[in-house]
Amino acid sequence: MNKKTKEYRQKLADTFVKSLKENRLDWKKEWKGQSMIPINGTNNKRYKGINRFWLGFVSLEKGYTDPRWCTFNQIRNKGWRLNKGAKGEQVEYWMPYDFVKKKVITWAEFNVVKDNPEKIKNINFIAKYYVVFNAKDIVGIPPLPPIKINNIHPDEIIKRLSNNMGVEILNDGNDKAFYRPSEDKIHLPKPEYFTTDYAYNSTALHELAHSTGAKHRLNRNINNIFGSSDYAYEELIAEVTSCFMSVNLRTEQTEEHINNHKAYVQSWIQAISEKPETLIKAIREAEKIANYMEYKAELINEKDFLATQNESMEVKEVRVIEYEEDKYILENEEELEI
Repeated sequence: MNKKTKEYRQKLADTFVKSLKENRLDWKKEWKGQSMIPINGTNNKRYKGINRFWLGFVSLEKGYTDPRWCTFNQIRNKGWRLNKGAKGEQVEYWMPYDFVKKKVITWAEFNVVKDNPEKIKNINFIAKYYVVFNAKDIVGIPPLPPIKINNIHPDEIIKRLSNNMGVEILNDGNDKAFYRPSEDKIHLPKPEYFTTDYAYNSTALHELAHSTGAKHRLNRNINNIFGSSDYAYEELIAEVTSCFMSVNLRTEQTEEHINNHKAYVQSWIQAISEKPETLIKAIREAEKIANYMEYKAELINEKDFLATQNESMEVKEVRVIEYEEDKYILENEEELEI
């Protein structure tokens, strides 16, 4: 893995692990509300994947309440300026690169040739890194306008997900909540057993995230033995998915929900410490799941959903190019999430 990519992903993993080691599993407790989706301050585009997770995480750590981020050049071009001593955060972008023609190509062009064995062998990927600053440190940026929030009741979102995904939710779980792959059903305690409606909806959302792994949905390995590393990894994916989806539910993670997942923390720490790509891969999986669930909940249309399908991929045994100071650096790569 090239040096800059390795350093960036190691920093993300180390920060996340440090939070877990400090018993701060409540890193996701406040991950709620539309304002927590990081956006570009000049065009309002949402950050995605690793950048979405990292900037959201940093915002919680530093208490930022403005979701907007800009590069130094964007700030300068707008006639704004940075506060003295402002600290930025790094974001990662990948683009397809034709190393025969020696030029960057668009993702649309990549999609045209990706299934052509002769043409795709000429394509590698370029990693570019930028430093972005939060709007809190930008002088002159206009006040944050009111952000549109969907008015769909959380109960309705859960109902739509259940119906459109074809997953029956049964309130017969006594004191347990689980998804059973063999019957493709979710079992939950009765709603009155939960402290709040939010707690019930958050739990339902978590189990619905697990159900996306069925072969006829996103086809993920979910038949894992309780207590295994694979089981813990699936829980990590579901937790990150819940964070992404909680924006739509406008819910917070309850103390009960947090305590129920403390058992997985040590497994997460070990796996991420040994291989930072574990966290990156979980984030990618979670975003894929969240996009799927938003579509099934009728929060995004089919066109927008299909547009998300090529936003990430796993690159194996190819040369990955790092762009640094106008130089293209080729290095061997075994496996990398982009």
